[in-house]
Amino acid sequence: MNTVKRSETHTCAPPVGLPPMKIHAVYDKRSDTAIATTSSGARIHLAMTDELIAAGKIAGAMDTFVSALAGCAVHEILEVMVQKDKMPVKNIEVDVSGIRRPTPPTLFDTLHVTFTLTGEIDDDYAGEVIHDIMRRRCPVAATFGRASYLTWEHRIISPPAGR
Repeated sequence: MNTVKRSETHTCAPPVGLPPMKIHAVYDKRSDTAIATTSSGARIHLAMTDELIAAGKIAGAMDTFVSALAGCAVHEILEVMVQKDKMPVKNIEVDVSGIRRPTPPTLFDTLHVTFTLTGEIDDDYAGEVIHDIMRRRCPVAATFGRASYLTWEHRIISPPAGR
């Protein structure tokens, strides 16, 4: 077996103070999936064929990539609004839609994120927090924002009285 090792120089300086992120992925020919294992031991199954992705049983890499945007934003909302500021957030829903380029690399030209928060939450406060999350706190959103036109909006749903 021949192994070629190639090193490339990147213009971004490595982050200071954060441990390196390490993912190990193995192709499983029997299931036509890649199984990625994170440094903490979590396993993520990714579909390797268009048929598996279309069947909706296993997410593909792009589905997982965009899902990470939604998950990162929810994580940050919980950290800021619920943990730090003790806001009564009853529910969080995030919808992400995007348009990709038709030719490789099929990057996103645009992405739009809609946040729906349920609870007695001040609209201006929510807007400020979400803006900070999408511009600074969520590294996935910051990455997408550098590579595409990223927009977002939020809605507040007040729970019925007495709940």
